[in-house]
Amino acid sequence: MKKFILVAIMAIMGLQSQAQIVSSRSAMVQQEEKRGWNTLAFEYLPTTFSPNLTGWSANMHGFAFTWMNAISLTPKVPIYLEPGVGLEFLHSTNKLTSSVDMNYNMLSVKIPLNFIYNFQIPNTRINIAPYAGLRFRINAIGEFSFDGYSKGKDKYNAFDKDDMGKDNTFNRFNMGWQIGAKFRFAKFFLGVAYGTDFNELSDKNTLGEGQFSIGVAF
Repeated sequence: MKKFILVAIMAIMGLQSQAQIVSSRSAMVQQEEKRGWNTLAFEYLPTTFSPNLTGWSANMHGFAFTWMNAISLTPKVPIYLEPGVGLEFLHSTNKLTSSVDMNYNMLSVKIPLNFIYNFQIPNTRINIAPYAGLRFRINAIGEFSFDGYSKGKDKYNAFDKDDMGKDNTFNRFNMGWQIGAKFRFAKFFLGVAYGTDFNELSDKNTLGEGQFSIGVAF
């Protein structure tokens, strides 16, 4: 009987010790989340273009590398402000004739700014973080080029009025909205989002941008 009581006491003490360890780990995780975090992501950007140019395809493909910093706004509610900066590249190829292809390339600096609500699954490092915010894009380089075209110029600067004409000249700055969610698993995360521009890239043309991201959180 005494041995049974001794074993029972040791088992209870062991369970209490394990509970304290789990509780301590959970508190540590929660404390880390309250301080905020950084993310570094690679993004695939399927993009649609509202066409207004002859032969222009409505579909583009893009890639980006983006760094973001989630900053806690209040210690009681898991709401964060997440500014960031990234480098974005968009490309499209269109066949105008059997022998002529039109290519478009644009390199931009992107500046997202999101508000995040972070939900952490208890006693885990798994987080679900829906967000909504604004996105700013500074278009640095934009160029149309033609393969197999023998009449006139084969390259056009998308931001030059002499090359594009007044109505089709692209703007250097765009602003839009975005909504999405990130799913973090310890130090890694996956994300999905969608957004469109408020202002036009050129006359009556706007970009709608999907986003699939993978990256690390630290």
